[in-house]
Amino acid sequence: MIDLQPLKTFITALLYIILYVPLKAIQYLTHKTAATYLEDITHTDPKLLSILNAKDIKELCAIHGFGVHEHVVITEDGYLLAIHRIYKDKPSTLTRGKPVVYFHHGLLTNSELFVLGDTRERSLPFRLVEQGYDVWLGNNRGNKYSRKHLKLKPSKRKFWDFSLDEFAIYDIPDTINYILSYTGVPDLTYVGFSQGSAQCFASLSVNPQLRKKINKFIGLSPAMIPKDLNTDSPIVDFFINSSPNMLFWFFGEYSILPSVLFWQRLFGNYYYEKVVDYSLKVLFCWESKNMSANQKLVGYPHMFSTTSVKTVVHWFQVIKDKNFIMYNDEMSANLKLNRCVSFPIESIQDVPMVLIYGESDLLIDIGKTKEKLWLNMANTRIIGVPGYEHMDLIWAEDVEYTVFQPVFQEIRDVYESRDNNNETVSVAVNEDTSSESGKDEESYMNVKVKETFSGIESTVPGSQGSLFV
Repeated sequence: MIDLQPLKTFITALLYIILYVPLKAIQYLTHKTAATYLEDITHTDPKLLSILNAKDIKELCAIHGFGVHEHVVITEDGYLLAIHRIYKDKPSTLTRGKPVVYFHHGLLTNSELFVLGDTRERSLPFRLVEQGYDVWLGNNRGNKYSRKHLKLKPSKRKFWDFSLDEFAIYDIPDTINYILSYTGVPDLTYVGFSQGSAQCFASLSVNPQLRKKINKFIGLSPAMIPKDLNTDSPIVDFFINSSPNMLFWFFGEYSILPSVLFWQRLFGNYYYEKVVDYSLKVLFCWESKNMSANQKLVGYPHMFSTTSVKTVVHWFQVIKDKNFIMYNDEMSANLKLNRCVSFPIESIQDVPMVLIYGESDLLIDIGKTKEKLWLNMANTRIIGVPGYEHMDLIWAEDVEYTVFQPVFQEIRDVYESRDNNNETVSVAVNEDTSSESGKDEESYMNVKVKETFSGIESTVPGSQGSLFV
């Protein structure tokens, strides 16, 4: 039996604040209460305040000495997607022919997600740029950086008529094709977080030609078919069992999360972090114990971005059907009356994959993922991180060792194997293993790797030194 009392108390208190306490009073109290805390942490590290106040990805990257070149991809169906190329020090370092690593964000986020580490060492793109890779960050249609269309305006319902289907059919392949054409390389390494992984799975399944353009797919918290969340959250349970009509009535038919900025201004950064933390616990049972208070404080205010309500409805359909289905346009909640075709994940073959997930992540059903990828299992490596939840794969305090080091090795392996086969590699990549944390480089070796094609558990070998000699 689920105890709903904490949820009822939270909602009651929130409604009381909204209805009866003047906005000016709320802002005064929240900002006053948080002032001492913010002063303390920013005195320890002034960069934290700069991250909090940053308006966009260019300002976020500049804090750590990195620059951003923004490119625009025009999808086949007319959406304009902003993508971000990261460089160190000077734009002149952006040369053609370097090994390309492409990042794609998760649901309700944008490209900023990957550069929000509370230190430089905890932002994976920065580390890879320092090692000599050509790093690009993508964006989905409809988020903060991609709210343009050749013919449609965001004020029109038709603009928001998209789901995972359109991400897979247009956004991912069109973005990858643009990057490969611009950089002149034949393929790239794809790093997806959460839904960013789901989009890659889906796109590979319906675009066979894309498989030769991704030399390795690295999925962090790789979403595909979430676990059955019915027993964990009554709110999610309600939405899962509602018809699309009910969900569109509840959320509207345009964008979801358009009021995030209002809530952030209402509560201030300090209390906004507390509200988000509690909301994630109520919705997904996340404890968020592996992330530092500083990481939450600087990460949560930049974390969320808009997407279509239809995309969220699509995920509820996937959870209810327990299968990675395409969007079901039938409005009935009764799945017995209509069946929708699934993404043909089983058809994916010969694509090197590394899937890293938290063993305490309720959103990832790694067993079902393995079942879907059965034809590709000989090329798939799965790494389970004990005690990690969903967001820990990018923001945990020790993420440099538990996640980043295996990622470095996996990307390095791609180009070392080419070097051994006498293929031309135009850049020597040197790993920067410096860290402000002072932790031992070998501490990440406790990460367990499950070799899914054999069922054998082993540990990730350590690695140091340069990629190429």
